Amino acid sequence: MIKRRLLVISFHYPPDGSIGGQRWAGLSKYLARAGWEVHVVTASAPKGYAMPSGVHRHFRPRRRTLNEWYRARVSARAADAGSDGASLPQSGKRPGGRLTRALILARRIAGSAAGLPDQGRGWIIRASGAALSLMRSREFDCVISSGPPHSAHFAALIATLGRRTEFWIDMRDPWSTTHEMNSVADRFVRAERYVLHKLERMVFPRASKVLVNTSEFAAMLRETQPDLNVLHFPNGVDTELLPPRDLSAVRPGSIAYVGTLYAGRDLSSILVAMRSVAEESEGSRSALTLNVAGPLESPHRERMHSQIEASGLADAVKVLGVLPRDSALQLLSRSHLALVLAQDQPMCVPAKLYESVGLGIPTLVIAERDSAAAREARRIGAFTAESHDVNAIKGVLADLASGRIPMKIDPTTPISYEALAVRMDRLLSGAPVQQLEMSVSSSLPHPA
Repeated sequence: MIKRRLLVISFHYPPDGSIGGQRWAGLSKYLARAGWEVHVVTASAPKGYAMPSGVHRHFRPRRRTLNEWYRARVSARAADAGSDGASLPQSGKRPGGRLTRALILARRIAGSAAGLPDQGRGWIIRASGAALSLMRSREFDCVISSGPPHSAHFAALIATLGRRTEFWIDMRDPWSTTHEMNSVADRFVRAERYVLHKLERMVFPRASKVLVNTSEFAAMLRETQPDLNVLHFPNGVDTELLPPRDLSAVRPGSIAYVGTLYAGRDLSSILVAMRSVAEESEGSRSALTLNVAGPLESPHRERMHSQIEASGLADAVKVLGVLPRDSALQLLSRSHLALVLAQDQPMCVPAKLYESVGLGIPTLVIAERDSAAAREARRIGAFTAESHDVNAIKGVLADLASGRIPMKIDPTTPISYEALAVRMDRLLSGAPVQQLEMSVSSSLPHPA
């Protein structure tokens, strides 16, 4: 029997803690069980992490870039100045003049040039070297690069140039269209997006397939780059790594938000709905509780605390800060309702959606109705509501407080990487895309 081999190039991989590494950690594990020999080139150090049987890590550390060296020197000089009693200028005025503005612009351009295409810069050559070494020693059926950081695609392109081995690109998130999405899109940011778009145009056409994790992103790519072979391949969760859920430990009416508050993500509509339920239903105030865990970026942190205070729900809301992954999963597991925020992210789906639904927790997604997150939530069996629709949110919370929402809800379609690996196996084996799209729902086992 001919051994089937797959080479994956992904900057992130467990145990580095990035959610970006979970996709191919899960798929590789179950592809190996299906008979594949999987090799992963990554910038993630093993640190005692036990790789599944049949999956092999090839660690190549990322080198220090010129931009990082420069920033380290500036920080060191600032620290030395502080220790010597020197102080930095405190004037609130920025020096004017054409020369000063030109120097500021030149510095910004230099920093951008040293930082593009992304944080994977400094790893491309090392990753492509590791891939080339592997490909000289054995035959691979396919090389798949996974991003972000999307610089991994260049490493795979270099490794496959002049070879018959197929090269696939896996896009876990858009690239140029979401660059600096939380910043003001001034001329400089638009120029950076233009450069990244040109880089996309350089690498995308050289791939046999481009996998993307939302149908909205797939539609956009098919429209803007019709010559690409684009396939929607969703994310999922490795249910074997989720803690068993003890329903007897679940507190009725408890809500958990585990994630980051940034950009358009906001809890204000949840707090308004909680207060409304409390005012209209006697006893509901004590029945509904909200636990918030995760990093809180300023000014979102200050705004959230102000909103909690104004709502009069200080005794019902606990802000827990950043928790280790195991503790965060345990918090979710003990909750009656999981909350997922995805406002102003039209083509992205937060990974927490799959974890929450995979745990069997009733899940409410706050997102625009036609966004990728809302569509995916409806597909896999979660509740959805738009941020401005307080009445819809209130309806879910009222049902929660009165016990009309069960403690456990199963996914309505397969979301485990064990099930998705069956589809990936067939895709790698050459099954027609149309056949895969039509038969996936009926052929894959539903999670218990």
